[in-house]
Amino acid sequence: MLRSAFIGVDKYQDPNIRELGGARRDAIALWALFSDTLPDIHLRLLVNEDATLENVRLAFDETLGAAGRDDTVVLSISCHGSHDHRIAVYNTLIVALSETTISMSDLASWFKASRAKAILCVLDCCFSGAAPARVLEESPVPRGMTSPFLEFSGTGRILLAASKFDEPAFEIPGDRHGLLTKALLETLETEDVSVSLTAAADRIIDRVRMEAARLGVTQTPVFHGYVEGGLTLPGLRRGNRFFDAFPEARGRRVTENILDLTAFGMPTELLTAWKQQFNDGGLNSLQLTAVNDSRVLDGESLLVIAPTTSGKTFVGEMAAARAIQEGRKAVFLFPYKALVNEKYDQFTQLYGDRLGMRVIRCSGDYQDQTGAFYRGKYDIALLTYETFLSLALRNPALLNAIGLVAVDEAQFITDPHRGIVVELLLTYLLAARERGIRPQLVALSAVIGDVNDFDSWLGTKKLISTERPVPLVEGVLDRDGRLQTIDTADRPKIEQLLPPREVVQRRAKPSSQDVIVPLVTHLLRGNPDERVIIFRNQRGSAQGCAAYLARDLGLVPAKRAIDSLPVGDPSVSSNNLRQCLEGGTAFHTSNLSREERVVIEREYRSRDGNIRVLAATTTVAAGINTPASVVILAEQEFLGEDGRPFTIAEYKNMAGRAGRLGYKEEGRSIILADNSNQRDFLYNKYVLGKPESLRSSFIPAHIETWILRLLAQVQRLDRNDVVRLLANTYGGYLATKTNLRWRSEIELSVPKVIDEMIDVGFLETEDQFIRLTLLGQACGRSSLSFHSAIRLVKTLKGWQGPMNAEDLLVIIQSLQESDDIYTPVMKRGQAESRWPREATQRFGGGLIRFLQRFAADQWAYFARCKRAMVIRAYIDGVPMQVIELDATTNAYQGQITAGTVRQFADAARFHLSSAFSIVTLLLLENAPPEKDVESLLTRLEVGIPLGALGLVALPIFLTRGEYLDLYSAGICSVSDLWNLPVESLQKLLTPTRLSQLNSIRPRPIADGA
Repeated sequence: MLRSAFIGVDKYQDPNIRELGGARRDAIALWALFSDTLPDIHLRLLVNEDATLENVRLAFDETLGAAGRDDTVVLSISCHGSHDHRIAVYNTLIVALSETTISMSDLASWFKASRAKAILCVLDCCFSGAAPARVLEESPVPRGMTSPFLEFSGTGRILLAASKFDEPAFEIPGDRHGLLTKALLETLETEDVSVSLTAAADRIIDRVRMEAARLGVTQTPVFHGYVEGGLTLPGLRRGNRFFDAFPEARGRRVTENILDLTAFGMPTELLTAWKQQFNDGGLNSLQLTAVNDSRVLDGESLLVIAPTTSGKTFVGEMAAARAIQEGRKAVFLFPYKALVNEKYDQFTQLYGDRLGMRVIRCSGDYQDQTGAFYRGKYDIALLTYETFLSLALRNPALLNAIGLVAVDEAQFITDPHRGIVVELLLTYLLAARERGIRPQLVALSAVIGDVNDFDSWLGTKKLISTERPVPLVEGVLDRDGRLQTIDTADRPKIEQLLPPREVVQRRAKPSSQDVIVPLVTHLLRGNPDERVIIFRNQRGSAQGCAAYLARDLGLVPAKRAIDSLPVGDPSVSSNNLRQCLEGGTAFHTSNLSREERVVIEREYRSRDGNIRVLAATTTVAAGINTPASVVILAEQEFLGEDGRPFTIAEYKNMAGRAGRLGYKEEGRSIILADNSNQRDFLYNKYVLGKPESLRSSFIPAHIETWILRLLAQVQRLDRNDVVRLLANTYGGYLATKTNLRWRSEIELSVPKVIDEMIDVGFLETEDQFIRLTLLGQACGRSSLSFHSAIRLVKTLKGWQGPMNAEDLLVIIQSLQESDDIYTPVMKRGQAESRWPREATQRFGGGLIRFLQRFAADQWAYFARCKRAMVIRAYIDGVPMQVIELDATTNAYQGQITAGTVRQFADAARFHLSSAFSIVTLLLLENAPPEKDVESLLTRLEVGIPLGALGLVALPIFLTRGEYLDLYSAGICSVSDLWNLPVESLQKLLTPTRLSQLNSIRPRPIADGA
């Protein structure tokens, strides 16, 4: 028999005893869960006025005292503790503590006298510390006190105490639970039939320690004693008593019928649109669980981890619609500008044009609707991670109106380059809760391994699903044509997929082409609905793959795609793309312009499209909507990153592209291997492997940058609280779990960082408080690392006279962020030495000398000059093919492609705004005019000369080629465009573009004038 007593005291009869906020909820929550799960057990609940000294002693008698040899006793006590290790009850008196409290020695005596087979006592109170800990501040502090927990020794006796005997125990203000009880509830409340408490003890202790560190305090729970064979408790489930006690936890339930969502006030026209979007289908199991169990439509924050095509994005859309219905605003955050643009087109069509919602986007483009975002003139806003964090830091009041933040691809927090931004923006949202600002958070992630307490750090529920609407069969194929797979029923098998005679060497050396051609031929043969994606690890390989498949497969030309491609300013890759499309294939790489990629994506996913095969770099895996029926991975490692192998999570994300709902009954992914040994290795590693645990991108080597960015999120801070800022990050949260000495180690290094920031002028002090100077704020809100910011400051100290915007464009090429961009430079001969000479002629020797500073070697210096010249050619309107050919030193070692050019320009645009904020403070009246910097930012985005900028005022987006063609014809402004005869326009623009212009022109173009 299980005998239980749950005791919680928030209020005290003695007016001198401070009240608590969560002890009563601790007791009621545990009591309700136990009684719902095991209605026949002996239960006793004592809270506040009922928890007198007499009643508590009686409860101990009825549980510990009355227990037989086959009984298990569970005691939970949440209340104040005294410095001398006494438990305070409702009628405790400060002036008579020894007579009106229960000493630990008394409780230990009950333990020893009890005949129970097993006893668990949970003490969520503290025996040291000060407010706001659960301690009686007025109690005496004895000297030389030793741990009272030793008195609870004995077989079958377990004490789980909230903290060490000389530490405080704390409550979580927002949750109104003690840290220990909250961790215990999260452990016991499970779908599992039973929970081994002894096995879960470490997890409970780690969670308490991490949450305490987030609060800026130290709390180390104690697990003392043992039970032979371990102590097993039932998995607790919520029932009527729990929901009666916590009615806010009872959510409305719906069926798969989307129209059921009217229960949440969703308008009928929205639900009808959703129903049509799903072809009259309904909510799937993931979405039903999110609504019914995770209660995402009741405002609960949620972490959703599910495979591609599982419908997790729609969970965010439902929550957004609910927030909007309640008069709040919804924000969606994405890792890439391309994703923002894709979702903007989708959301505008459904939520904007059809339902009248205001949909805006902000991704760092000149067409951004930043003004509308600042003024709250939107219902749904779509932003990149970086743009949201930048705007929020500059105007913290933005959060006040936001009801929902949906973070797509949340697994990017692990990314070594982008992870810091994701972690900082999530830390910012979590810190806002301390100010009472609590927008609902929905984090959406691709499949990962262990969640690694990510949900606990976020303070969200978690919903994990491995279910896919289209099952996936994964396999590895060797050069003998043998495919090793695991099918949808987890059964391994090896089949002869290709006859060995079909795999023949096609070039001087064996290559993946030998297998790809017969494999894709086999897949497409007799399967008109088959769509294949082949992932390659570099742009050239993807283009070459599409080219030889177009030549060898003999597919129907993709004429519609060819006719839809932009015609102006073609790159070398543009011409290659047209050749591939003639053979029914395409490639998707950064060498294509945005407009070209949109055409390829649209045609590939169209049911009647004629692009049957798509060769792509790994960017396609990051959420772009290009589902295939088969995915082929030709390599298993990246290039440009020291040959780093794909992680299992990255592989699973790429493989997850396979599965075209409504086309095929299952999707397939195939990794290529050279031989049977490699096939076995890759099969065991990737197909059978489990994705890696989620982790933080925080590393101690970059602590200065993290501190600088975190300080930019606060007004001022006690210098002793900097460690708490770090502990509030996901990295700090995990470090607290894995390293007991982490806090003390950080406390040693932080003062040095603070002193350095004071020395360089980033920080100023006021007594014990610190705050960023204006210069520090500019650096902390920037995209630059701490050391890059210092490098820029040192560089600018040598500047003489006025600086123009293009001078700054050159200077930022010397920053570490620019040096980190791969710049093709041939390191043999003197071919690359032309760039400093040409840069000196173009920009002047004084300016170019700044590019020599901090350069690692002459090749780094050459690369800086080369980037500056390539960017300059791009914004001067030099045709793309001319730039590519001129800047390419060697087709194999120094090739500059359209993707490289745009990467240089995008990086310069990204860092230019940050650098300008710093320059303005340092050079004052000598800084570049803001309007010139804004113009330069637009030119970097579009790639046009200064004289053509008047054309970007058009409300539609033209391609670079169209802008340049118009400019070459003498058209420099919108008024020039409207005044041009229609016959002239017809020679410059496509019929589709003319139609778009006609829809916005004051008078139809057909009128001629």
